[in-house]
Amino acid sequence: MDLGRFETGLNVQDIGRSLAFYKTLGFQQVDGGVDIGCVGLRKGDCRLTLYQGHLDPPETQLIFWQGDVEAIGRALIDQGLTLERGPNKDDKGAALMIMDPDRHPIFIINMPVNFVDEPQYARKSPPYRPTRLKPDKRLGWFELSLVAQDIARSRAFYEKLGFRLAGTGDDGRSVTLQNNDCRIGLYQNVLDPAETQLTFWQGEVEAVARDLGRKGLSFERAPALHDDGGVGALLRDPDGHLIYFVNMPGGVRAEPA
Repeated sequence: MDLGRFETGLNVQDIGRSLAFYKTLGFQQVDGGVDIGCVGLRKGDCRLTLYQGHLDPPETQLIFWQGDVEAIGRALIDQGLTLERGPNKDDKGAALMIMDPDRHPIFIINMPVNFVDEPQYARKSPPYRPTRLKPDKRLGWFELSLVAQDIARSRAFYEKLGFRLAGTGDDGRSVTLQNNDCRIGLYQNVLDPAETQLTFWQGEVEAVARDLGRKGLSFERAPALHDDGGVGALLRDPDGHLIYFVNMPGGVRAEPA
């Protein structure tokens, strides 16, 4: 099932402040504007959009753009899943929302015109084509890490959404799943703290930390060695969203079979 182009939607309190923070991390603005409370950012294979006053519920969301919302909705219902909202359709587009087993919101939307209510930004939406973005060489590849209470249940849910298994942890408490350009990690009793995290794998953790320190950012956890020889560092953005940089010896980006 092709859900559409993926982005991680972050709820922010001060979009100008958050934009400055992510630009310090090296993200480039690719869409939207501070004045409309919506800014799209990209670095490597990570797409983020900062939303001030737009997200409902006001929490981190998995957002998929320009897929066939009505067909996706029918397919999900046929598989026994319950939609939180929609599918709804009007002259502005179509949308639906579904919650995963741990209440992480997944929003699927198709709009023929982007920013239809903002004349200075409004434009025809470009055609969607499935793609795979290249990871940033310095930060590493991006995964959205989600807390799961029951790893088997959550994996089964995402597989119904068309995700395919890309890897499993040795302890059976984590899995990596992928659907086109969306890559997520599900973790049961692993994430510390147990919150949604923007995770960048196999980058130059210590060099990145030094660079960000020179730019005035402070880490919640400075780069530190793990018992297995890996290194990790934890940063929070201005709204408390967690960003985790990790490099594990021998770690490779596994692809779905």
